[in-house]
Amino acid sequence: MHILVINFNAETTPDQFNELVKEDAPIFAAIDGLIHKNFIFNHEEKTYGGVYMFESKKALNAYLDGDIYKSIIENPDWSNHLIRHYEVHSEASEIQNMIKKGAA
Repeated sequence: MHILVINFNAETTPDQFNELVKEDAPIFAAIDGLIHKNFIFNHEEKTYGGVYMFESKKALNAYLDGDIYKSIIENPDWSNHLIRHYEVHSEASEIQNMIKKGAA
């Protein structure tokens, strides 16, 4: 699995942000290979973004080559983009998940 983290700054109100992410959620649900996206925010610092989990590097790269990603990084109302890509250590993550399930 691969994780993509995108942060940016924007001048928006909490209500405006809430409306935007509610509209955008179905768009992200339709992205091939995207397992999950967490919409993240810090209204005090005016920082917004997402944490994406992709099933493969191929799916991540397809997203990075697509129009949705382009619309995020080229949005003139958003600035100071910070984009990071991480690979998930599957074995260690699975160990942690098994222990957590055993504790439930």
